[in-house]
Amino acid sequence: MRRVLSIRLLAVRRAAVRLTALFAFAAASHATWWNSAAAAQPAPPVSRGVLTPPTGSRVKAGFLVRPDTIEVGDPFTLIVTVVVPEGARIEWPTLDDSTAMVVSRAPTKVRQESMRAGGRTERAEYALAAWNVGVLPIGLKDATVRYGSTTLKVPLVDANVFVKSVLPGDTSMHKPKPPRDLFPRVVPWWQRWWPALLVLAALALLWWLLKRRRKRAATTVPTSLDPYARAVHDFDRLDRLALADAGERGRYVALAIDVVRTYLVLRNPLAVLSLTSSELIDVVADDERIPRDRLISLMADGDGIKFARRVVSGTRARELAADARAVVDHVEAAERARRAAVEAARAAAAKAERDAKQKEEDDARRKSRRPKAGAT
Repeated sequence: MRRVLSIRLLAVRRAAVRLTALFAFAAASHATWWNSAAAAQPAPPVSRGVLTPPTGSRVKAGFLVRPDTIEVGDPFTLIVTVVVPEGARIEWPTLDDSTAMVVSRAPTKVRQESMRAGGRTERAEYALAAWNVGVLPIGLKDATVRYGSTTLKVPLVDANVFVKSVLPGDTSMHKPKPPRDLFPRVVPWWQRWWPALLVLAALALLWWLLKRRRKRAATTVPTSLDPYARAVHDFDRLDRLALADAGERGRYVALAIDVVRTYLVLRNPLAVLSLTSSELIDVVADDERIPRDRLISLMADGDGIKFARRVVSGTRARELAADARAVVDHVEAAERARRAAVEAARAAAAKAERDAKQKEEDDARRKSRRPKAGAT
């Protein structure tokens, strides 16, 4: 019986020791506010106590370093919490020295935690980084609380962080790694893909040029064609479009007259496409190949349709197109007759020249055959 009681007593003692160690660990990990009225609320591990201004209101402050142990270059956060009376204003300090052992990584985040009767809680979070080993003071100045005409200082000089070394015990046989860039170079996506985009743009431009050239080759008459053959080709193509049957009778007449104008420009070196109808008629008035009256009538009808928007029937449009073709045929027939006359005259002149030359040669031979005077 005594043995059982001793065993149970030993178990109770062990449990008590474990509970005591657990409570001690919890008490060491979480500090309480120095104000006993706020003991039930969670508080930072390190408290700056309660500051009482002359008005009777109290200011409570505390800070927390998370994590409290880091390595060189690791980010950590300093959280400062201040409870002030309603209407008070807090001025938070900043870390502006970029050459210090502890530097700021981002702007300070200040936010209001809660509002209670007679007071409010304001929290500031400092994103920091340490660049040395050992226990390093953060180096923040005091926070200033202004309440009416009263100014209180919240000291933050005790805030520090422990930076542990990552080197092994003996570094005499180790070679340090080469230094890395301070900030990695971030290449925008368009700098990585611009060669591919340039190739695609070049291919698209080439495709557009080929398509345009093919379309132009399909719609353009070869320049090697004779002016009359070109005019006939244009008239035939205009007939295949059947614009008069499609209701575009005015356009049909205007295109037929444009074929006549192009033909006359190619036949007469004085005519150009930029001339008006009356100017074109005046330029070709001295050309005997051109039927002047028919051309004047055709141009007048065409100008009335193109510029005066005169309505023309399908039958009349076909008659005007036929007149345009007839003018071209008449000029071409006269041109061919002129060429034939020129060729005949050139052939006659060449024949006359050959006959005269032959006669001179015959006369020279006869003279060379006559006996000289006194010859036996």
